[in-house]
Amino acid sequence: MEFVKILRVASVLYPSSVGGVELHAHEMSRLQAQAGHDVTVLTYRADSGQSFSDDRDGYHIIRANASLRIFGNTISFSQLFSLLKHWNSYDVVHAHSHLFFSTVLCALARKFRSTPLVVTNHGLVSQTAPGWLQRLYLPTVGKRVFRTADAIICYTETERDQVVDLGVSPEKIHVIHNGIDTSVFAPSTSSSPKKQILWIGRFTPGKGVEYLLNGFQAFAQEFPDYTLVMVGRGPLNDDFTKMIQGMGLEEKVVLKDFVPNKDLPDLYRESPLFVLPSLEEGVPRTILEAMACGRPVVCTALPQLVNIVSGCGVLVPTRDAVAVADALSTLVSDPAFARNLGQSARARIVSQYSWDDTVTRTLDLYASLVHSVPRDRGTSRVSKTAEKSPEFAKSE
Repeated sequence: MEFVKILRVASVLYPSSVGGVELHAHEMSRLQAQAGHDVTVLTYRADSGQSFSDDRDGYHIIRANASLRIFGNTISFSQLFSLLKHWNSYDVVHAHSHLFFSTVLCALARKFRSTPLVVTNHGLVSQTAPGWLQRLYLPTVGKRVFRTADAIICYTETERDQVVDLGVSPEKIHVIHNGIDTSVFAPSTSSSPKKQILWIGRFTPGKGVEYLLNGFQAFAQEFPDYTLVMVGRGPLNDDFTKMIQGMGLEEKVVLKDFVPNKDLPDLYRESPLFVLPSLEEGVPRTILEAMACGRPVVCTALPQLVNIVSGCGVLVPTRDAVAVADALSTLVSDPAFARNLGQSARARIVSQYSWDDTVTRTLDLYASLVHSVPRDRGTSRVSKTAEKSPEFAKSE
């Protein structure tokens, strides 16, 4: 495959921030660089002490100052000038999530530059912004971002159909599944799981944490030996901590604000099952990671998750704590059933959700765009050294 110069634009990036988009952007960049391509990631500084530029895992990172954060979204125009200046120095620009302001800036820059723009949809609806704002944003700004992009990546056919329903041309939408490193996220052949239920996510309104806690409280009355391990951060962290205390679950719920990605496989293997009763999602990496480790999952029956989880876990209605409790009880009460679901989960991830396939198909999409989208051939390509110079970082 020919050499490709990639500019990735991600408002959030692991490990400065932890979540599905952050990990996806990091892993995609790492693996594309490992395949021999030149990858630069444009993101924001997590705090004033973070550097404006550095290299990690084979790719280059450029950070802009974050002027303002609203509903978890960084609002800053500082990236726009660098995007306009350097856009045509790359073969492809790949932005992550139409919900981020940085992706809106990419759509604006694409109007004035010729390098093709790819946008990955990481879930159509925000888990942090209020509903009234999303009802205004999606059919206006969100729709315009998708229409401006030269190609859109969706994880599932269900999400593809949702984007088409917005009025976006189906020809530009490509279904490329999220990827998991199944050599790292794999079942254990030695250790026995603990009596714990695992949840990993962000403490935001869309994660359905209140239904999980109420469901776990009912479950714990029947199975008092089990604990709930919750890994995550978010704007509602204090609210849910108070809820846990008010429910008298301090001894039953273990809170961890951060677990390094390299330690997650062991955490999945220590837990006999994984639960995620979200109200809104894209295709969460956590579910795929748990399944890759041979763990059955309990999750809400969101349309894009039904085909992934069916036969590999238990699907429950949204906003239903009783259903969560029943699902947990069913799996804990029948280890053979849970084990069979876990084995099916592992097989499905290995056959359908490998990172190698995800990276290869994404690079193939880049190649098709490079050869089909008219380019401004008058723009000179800057060298790798020039792109990664301190001047580029300072321009942010």
